[in-house]
Amino acid sequence: MYMPYLYYFMSLYISKLRNQTSGGVIKYIKLNNLTDIIIELPEVDVQKEIVEKIKKVQKVRVNKGNKLVKFDTLIKARFVEMFGDPVINSKNLELSTLANLGMLGRGRSKHRPRNDPKLLGGKYPLIQTGEVSQSGLYIRNFSNTYSELGLKQSKLWPKDTLCITIAANIASTSILTFNACFPDSVVGFISNEDKVKPVFLHYWFSFFQNIIESQATQVAQKNINLKVLSNLSVIHPPISLQNEFADFVRQVDKSKFENIVYLNK
Repeated sequence: MYMPYLYYFMSLYISKLRNQTSGGVIKYIKLNNLTDIIIELPEVDVQKEIVEKIKKVQKVRVNKGNKLVKFDTLIKARFVEMFGDPVINSKNLELSTLANLGMLGRGRSKHRPRNDPKLLGGKYPLIQTGEVSQSGLYIRNFSNTYSELGLKQSKLWPKDTLCITIAANIASTSILTFNACFPDSVVGFISNEDKVKPVFLHYWFSFFQNIIESQATQVAQKNINLKVLSNLSVIHPPISLQNEFADFVRQVDKSKFENIVYLNK
């Protein structure tokens, strides 16, 4: 056996081992969970070829990942170029509260327990807090759905709603690309399209996330309330400039999405 081959094999097998863990507070596996693993073992020369191919793929993935970071940096630089530093409003743009730019409301999940199987498995997408914080600009995928009963105790928000997390990962934002439900740990913002573009607001929030999080209360976990969001003072440039910025983001996001698709293969 070529040891790097075993390393890559085990890195893929680790998810199966996690499903075999025992214990309450401290999870563990037993020796036989390792000794009973069946390993596909081609000739050593073939193992080495496989390892070299994996290394090449990983190198490409790292390069693609670096490009994603550069895309975000490019967009934020363009934001500052067009609208100035939003934290200090360096271009003295008009200010409006978030509540005056659209409609804000918390998601709903009234039924307890929230993971009741009767609520799940239908046709209505259900977006969780983690999916908002990990999606970037757009929420394009979902892993859970509500049934008719699930929808009845929740609310279906329309496509283009800006989702804003108010617990755990505070003030992370992402835009729905389909109608969906989400729990009360997420606030939905439906913008007045004559005043503000969701894309503009998403990047505005990216400058303020740490500041907003610093205002959060902490009991079991940090959270902010709807009043804090409603009273946020947002720079309000002309809609024509916001549209120009949104067009720029659309072009960059197209390239970014192509890189993400490659990384997820």
